[in-house]
Amino acid sequence: MMVFGDILFQFLLLAILIGGTIFLVRLISKHFPGMQRKERWLLPLYGSVLIICGIILAILQPFEERQESGKEERSSIPSLYSYMNSGNTDEIDPEFLRKEWGFTYSEGELQITSSPSDELMASIFVEKVKGMGDEVEAFYYETPLYMDGEDMSEYITPPDVTLSDGILNILNPGGNGYQEVEVNTFKDPFTFNQFTGRSFMGDENESTIQHGENIILIRVGEEKTLDLDPDSYIEYVN
Repeated sequence: MMVFGDILFQFLLLAILIGGTIFLVRLISKHFPGMQRKERWLLPLYGSVLIICGIILAILQPFEERQESGKEERSSIPSLYSYMNSGNTDEIDPEFLRKEWGFTYSEGELQITSSPSDELMASIFVEKVKGMGDEVEAFYYETPLYMDGEDMSEYITPPDVTLSDGILNILNPGGNGYQEVEVNTFKDPFTFNQFTGRSFMGDENESTIQHGENIILIRVGEEKTLDLDPDSYIEYVN
């Protein structure tokens, strides 16, 4: 019933706009008979466009509201580093688990490194767990990356983890610490921004990026001896 009422209201509003435009054209024709037909329609049509754009802007969610909603959602997400510092890694929300790996390694010493070691896109943490035996687990956690209030996380390729010849290697996607993602941003047209004070020419500095957190958690048995690559900035879970 509410949907039908909304549709009826939209048709009624459209009819009023069309009727108002025709009335204005006739009024202009009566008082300014010397004006050409195109000139008579120009002002009423322009006014109608402004009114329609204002209505659409009121219905659609404005850019600032999308941006603020992204900020609110981002601020409500707990820091992954807090779980690493407290040692409560089991309490991390599974929603942030992007990828996981499992290996079996029977040797007593394990080397952990990353490639390239100085440009890895994620922080690396190691946790020694009692009773894991020869199991080696790796988890990639990621909180959302927002650009102008939109979650862009799905466009980021996660790293990969391999275990070979006693070396657990964390690989950056593409072989470096950077990923190129092409994003097309559509700005509101001039008629939307005419009286708002916003720029309609476009400016890359207007984009707001809120970076998420990227963490790789490696779990091994407590009896394992670990050789951590110092250039990979690997930390132990407290």
